[in-house]
Amino acid sequence: MIFTAYFDESDTHGPAPNLILAAFLGSARQWELFRRKIKALQRRDGFTVFHATDFKAGAREFRGWSHTKRMRLVNDIATAIRVGLTEGVTITLPRKLYEEEYRAQPVPKGMPLDSQFGVCFRVCMHRLVNLLTADRKIHKLNVVVEDGHPNVKNTVVIFNALKAETDTIGVHILGTITIAKKAECWPLMIADFQAHASSISEARMKSGLTGYFDMTHGTLPKRGEAGLTQIQCTPESLRGLKTSWEQAKQDRITKWRAARDARRDTASQ
Repeated sequence: MIFTAYFDESDTHGPAPNLILAAFLGSARQWELFRRKIKALQRRDGFTVFHATDFKAGAREFRGWSHTKRMRLVNDIATAIRVGLTEGVTITLPRKLYEEEYRAQPVPKGMPLDSQFGVCFRVCMHRLVNLLTADRKIHKLNVVVEDGHPNVKNTVVIFNALKAETDTIGVHILGTITIAKKAECWPLMIADFQAHASSISEARMKSGLTGYFDMTHGTLPKRGEAGLTQIQCTPESLRGLKTSWEQAKQDRITKWRAARDARRDTASQ
């Protein structure tokens, strides 16, 4: 089965942003049925593209919207997501944590460090790949990332590296990656919506209120409903990215040496 995941980010402006990256996963059939629901909401409420910055500011298409109308749209999109897609993933990475744990020494020799955006993308990709390989069926995962972030091209490098890794072990799950704008690819606004919703959730929880996911749903997903994985980066998880890279490097060296020794043994016989 062919799946597509759409990525967008939130809160990435300023010198030290706390980056939130969101992705939504669905099959071709799920995205088609979901599109019909979104079109109905667009007709009802009179908007064309969900831009979180405009929505939060009450600007452009959302100018003059009442709080009731805004929250109705949030709830209706959340409900459509839950009953119509496969999985949502959000990850939060504060700039301070990224600098002090991921970029700080020690860094394995030869390891290319990802951007803050890239770290979030890499972790999300691992979650999606693990999800789609869990049932041991043959799936293909294509990825579309919202254009506009200064480090968006880092995702192409990461995707191609992950594809090479999975292909090497015989898991040919990754297909293509595309960088696009919301005007060109409507499902990107759903990832934008989720990134915005996660930002709302974090602000609410810091104030001692109910988180966004609990606020809109109240219960855990039922069978057949989309799950929502919320990933909070920790010092341990960021250091783990470096130790995992070093271990993978050592594994490649060990395999290369074993193959070299085998060739030498064969040649000497």
